[in-house]
Parts: sequence; C-alpha cells; structure tokens
Amino acid sequence: MHSYLICVLTILRTEQQTNGEQIHGRNSYVAFEKVEQLIHSTFEEIIRVATKRRDQLLVQLNDKKQNYLKNEQIRQKQLANLEKLIKQLNETSIQQNTIVKVQEEQVKNLEEEKKKYRDPTPILIPTFNTEGLYSLLQQLEKLGRIREDGKMKEELDTPLGLALDREKIYIADSGNNRIQIFSTEGKFVQGFGKGQLCSPYGIALYNEWVFISDWGIDSIFKVSKRNYKFIKSVKGGVSVPRGLTTDTNGEVLVADSFNNRIAVFSGDLKYIIEIGKDKLINPCDVKINNNLIFVADKNEINNIHKFSKSGDLLQSFIKLDDGRDCIFMCFDLYNNILISDCWGS
Repeated sequence: MHSYLICVLTILRTEQQTNGEQIHGRNSYVAFEKVEQLIHSTFEEIIRVATKRRDQLLVQLNDKKQNYLKNEQIRQKQLANLEKLIKQLNETSIQQNTIVKVQEEQVKNLEEEKKKYRDPTPILIPTFNTEGLYSLLQQLEKLGRIREDGKMKEELDTPLGLALDREKIYIADSGNNRIQIFSTEGKFVQGFGKGQLCSPYGIALYNEWVFISDWGIDSIFKVSKRNYKFIKSVKGGVSVPRGLTTDTNGEVLVADSFNNRIAVFSGDLKYIIEIGKDKLINPCDVKINNNLIFVADKNEINNIHKFSKSGDLLQSFIKLDDGRDCIFMCFDLYNNILISDCWGS
C-alpha cells in the first residue's frame, strides 16, 4: 500500500516538472501537497495499526507459550508421579509375592510337621489296665512284646514315661530299670541305663540331651543322645520324682511328688526354684504349653493345675471321678490336652 502511494506521488511530480508549468496554478500545487500529506498520514496509521496488531499477536503468542510451558510442567510432574506410583506398585507386588511364598513355605512345613504326628505314628500316652499290665495307646504294641515280666531285649515291663523326637521313641522301661529306644516305625534300636537306673519314671528331650527322673532312687539324670553316657545327676533333694519336661530355654521341670511341688533345674541340673509348694498335694506330671505350666495332681479330686512361668496359680480344672488316677498328660498340635486315666482305663 505504501509503495503504491509513493509511486503515484512520484508520477505526479514528474509530469509537473516535465511540462514546466503548474497545473491550474497555485491551487493545483496546494491540492497536490494535501494529497501528499494524506498519503503520509495514511501510511503512518497503517503502520500504527499493524504495530498494535503485531504486539497483540505477540502477547497472545507469549500467553500461549506460557500456558504450554505450564501445562508441560504439570504433565511432566504427573508423569513423574505416575512413574513413582508404578514403581511403588511393582515393589508392593514383589513384597506381596515374597510374603505369599514365605507363607506357603510355612504352611508346607507345618503340614510336613503334622504328618510326623499323624497315623501311622501318632502321639503315644502310657496307660495302665486293671490286670496290672502296661500298654501304650494305638501303635505301642508294635514296639515289642509288652509283658509284666518282659525281660528280653525288645520287651517292656511297666513302661511309664516316653518322649519322641523326629526319628526315635524313648520309653522309660521302669520294670527293667532301663530306657528303651525304638524307631518311629516300631523297630527296636537299643536300650541303655541298666545298672545305673532303678525305676525310671519320666523322660524328656532337649537338643542333644535326655533327662530322666528315677523315682526308685530319688534322682534326676542327664544323658547324652550321642553315646547315651550319663553326664550328670541330682541325687537327693527330690522325693519320688515322676513326670518331667523341658522348656525352650533348656530348663528342666520335675514333678517332685512327695515334696508337693514342681522343682525347676537348669540344663546342668542346678536347682533354680520351686513352683506350687502350697498348691499341690501329689504332682505326678508336668508339661509346658504356650508358655504356661500344667501340672497333673494326684489328690482326692485329681486336678489339672495351670501356672504362669513365674509360679502363680491361674486355674484348676478337670476334676476326675473318684477311683480314677491321672498319671500322664500331653498336648496335641491343636493345644488339646490329653490325659491318661489309668484306673478309668
């Protein structure tokens, strides 16, 4: 537009100079000057409008740029948060899978442990019948010919306490003054203690040790499971010791019948403390379950007493009928208490 107006103005001036005369005199010149001023003012207005429009477009463009940058920052932040969330979900998934695998392994191990105590090798409890012959519940008949005068290698006479590990069953063969060992399949392994034991009653296992109570000579013995060598003994201090057990620390708890208490010894058979001195009459067995001490007491009503580890009496229950006699007890995998009721058969 500007170039076009300049071109027109130039042509008019050229014609005026060529003709050497003024067109229509002074008036024509003035008109020409006004046209020139109009052209310049028009050009300036065009420049002003164009500049304003340009500035407006630049502002709009800058706003769009800022909005884009702002949106891009938000998008990048959202993307970073999303990546962080995905990472956390992956880590959580890995942890959950690990936990599930551990739990599955624990369940598998528990099932394997349960199988060891189910048929055909169940938990065994000694019982006594009215004819004076001892037997063992369920599969004890597999462990040898059980007779009142059973003196042969695989025979038992008056079997009392027993203990089990993963491979063997240890039986206090009281009538033969020895400990008999059988496999969990019922095969005879060996015996020991002849000449050192008089009338073994209770038996308990802890790691590589066998603990035995002998009510014939009022003694407690510690024997190695490796060679069945007698390591240490407590003779005296207990009177007619019967059932015994060990806790998770290796301490030995003994039903000290005629002293009316539970005597607690260290793993080296050093006396520690007594429990139930004023609460028991004739304790015959003791077991630990869920960190609590359970005592079978042969008194007028044959109670089972529950003590805390500190020796506080918490509860007395299971009062057997007259004429019955609670000799031994144990717990199964479901925390049920099993009691041998001798005279009740």
